[in-house]
Amino acid sequence: MKKPLRFKAVTAACVIALLAAGCGSSSDDSGPPPPAPPPIDTMAQEDAAAAASVAGLIAFIQAMIASLTVETNEPRSIGGITPPVTETAEPTAI
Repeated sequence: MKKPLRFKAVTAACVIALLAAGCGSSSDDSGPPPPAPPPIDTMAQEDAAAAASVAGLIAFIQAMIASLTVETNEPRSIGGITPPVTETAEPTAI
């Protein structure tokens, strides 16, 4: 009689353990998704490159002139650019 009682006790303990393990938290997080990274501000990057050196400013101007067409002749703010000053650089043709 000891073996059937012991078998039932072990079986009951296993069933209880399985049920308890099934009651844990799920891996499905219902919280809000993480925020998307902010978009890259290309205008700010262009402004920083143009303000870094005279060569950067000239390259910025040349790129603006090259990208202009009749359809895209829209003004672009250059308020974020502080033109660099140099006393030693040679003049550059635009």
